[in-house]
Amino acid sequence: MNKRTLYECFHAKVKGQNIYCEKGRSFDTSGLMKRLIRGDTLAIGACQDCLDFESMGPPLVSQDRGWMHIYQERIK
Repeated sequence: MNKRTLYECFHAKVKGQNIYCEKGRSFDTSGLMKRLIRGDTLAIGACQDCLDFESMGPPLVSQDRGWMHIYQERIK
């Protein structure tokens, strides 16, 4: 079974350096922004059984997540 990720949830938002749930669900945000930039999987426990989870579609493929790789390619 695939885990739900923040990439898929309509209610996951980024504002400045913060990732949050617009429905007010709380989750540990430490390190999430770094993981987002790297394009890591953001399957956090709080989302797995969330009644407010609203899918925006299938998970993003790894090459479409994050943006650190764009900068690394420019440096080469």
